[in-house]
Amino acid sequence: MIFVCVRGSENDMTNTNKKSSMYIIERGVPTPCHPNKGKWATIVSEMNDGDSIVVASYSETNSMRQAIIRSGRKSVARELPDGSFRVWKLPKQ
Repeated sequence: MIFVCVRGSENDMTNTNKKSSMYIIERGVPTPCHPNKGKWATIVSEMNDGDSIVVASYSETNSMRQAIIRSGRKSVARELPDGSFRVWKLPKQ
């Protein structure tokens, strides 16, 4: 571990109290296995190839399709009669 003390500089107008801050630099700490991916990526990771989901808006359709594409799969979407959209996760080709 390395301890670093940072003091406000003489020209630092944002630090009016001139207090020092202590930070610890840590080496060798592993990154989390599952970082916060967002709701669409989480949904996509739970879907199997060929599964579909109904979303309410065109904006949600685009978000869902982008999450599928980022996962390395293809997607297709169709508008339903009630104005919602169905998005499919297709197999990798």
